[in-house]
Amino acid sequence: MTKELKLLRYGLIAVPAFLSMYVQEYISYDRFTLHLLILLLLAALGGRLPARFTAAMAAAEMLYASWLCFGYGSLMALPSLAALLVYSRLGPRPLPFLLAGIHLAALNAAVMDASPLIRTWVNLVFLLAAALSFQLHSAGRGQEETLHLYDELRKKHFELDEARSRLLQFAAQVENAAQAEERVRISRQLHDDIGHRLIRVKMMMEAALHTLPSAPEAGMTMMGQVRDQLAECMDDLRFAVRRIGRGPQLEGAYALDRLLEETGRDTGIETSYTVEGMPYPLYPSLQVVLYKNAREAITNGLRHGLATSVGIKVSYSPSEVTMEVSNNGKAEMEADGSEIAEVNGDNGDDGNGAGRLSGGNHEFPLTGGGGGMGLRGMEERTRLVGGTLRVRTAYPFTVITTLPVYKQSEII
Repeated sequence: MTKELKLLRYGLIAVPAFLSMYVQEYISYDRFTLHLLILLLLAALGGRLPARFTAAMAAAEMLYASWLCFGYGSLMALPSLAALLVYSRLGPRPLPFLLAGIHLAALNAAVMDASPLIRTWVNLVFLLAAALSFQLHSAGRGQEETLHLYDELRKKHFELDEARSRLLQFAAQVENAAQAEERVRISRQLHDDIGHRLIRVKMMMEAALHTLPSAPEAGMTMMGQVRDQLAECMDDLRFAVRRIGRGPQLEGAYALDRLLEETGRDTGIETSYTVEGMPYPLYPSLQVVLYKNAREAITNGLRHGLATSVGIKVSYSPSEVTMEVSNNGKAEMEADGSEIAEVNGDNGDDGNGAGRLSGGNHEFPLTGGGGGMGLRGMEERTRLVGGTLRVRTAYPFTVITTLPVYKQSEII
């Protein structure tokens, strides 16, 4: 019982009792005060005893208050209504109505000798009080259900925040794994490409030093070749350093249009970016996979396919997002030497790389680690988030990444 109901309950006992002392004359006010204190004691015990005694204490309180109404006048019918506030909240449901019937019968027995007006007044007051009490109880139950729903909603909110935190943590793990893979790849590039080229430059430099005294023209030609080799080494080193550097975490760091803009500015090739469907925000893990796959496909097209034009097309649908990275390279070759697609120039090559392809399979999915290291890395990243990776060998050479899109309502 709330604090407000307790104040109302004790007020129904004390206020009518004090008014009765001024309205009517009693033989012994001390005895009336003693009876009033006993009624207050019953009310106080009813709120402190275990719940299994609540119905018995409420019945004792209403019968005792009805006896006071019989002994001290009809005004004492109001203190008996205090017990109504207690047993109207008891269960099961038939019990409150049974106690209310007994209560009404006891009050009618107490005012049996009173005038019809007093009996009518007592019955009317009891019925109105009972209706208000049961209505108040229903409103209280509605408030309890509202609080329960609020607690459930807050619990779901906490679960949603926890799921979001786990998703962001998963995205960070995907990003760290991709960065670790990128660092391994760059270290291999530094060792295999730049390291071997520097060894060759050293040998050419030694040969030029021996050739210059006897054949200056041949020596100068070799020095020019050394200079060109060093320039290529410097370009490769700058490119590797740019790939090592960490940018911002997610906000704009994985924008595909920015990737194409930087690629076009650094290499001078033509780029194009197309969006189909209505774009919507993607989870960070999906952004990372799309960005890494696009960068890997562009790198392969430039380095091994000798492409002069690359393009990215992103298609949005309610259930998935598809990214197609295409280039006009005449051949796609992985760094480890495994061929992905090769244009057969002897059979109808039109000069743009659009001839017939060796093999005849123009589009195939990558499963089981097919392709070179770069394609295997793209396939592993894509499969990690539940997507698929396909390669279209028909001109232009295209790498297709398809990722499922999970809405928040589906995650909850």
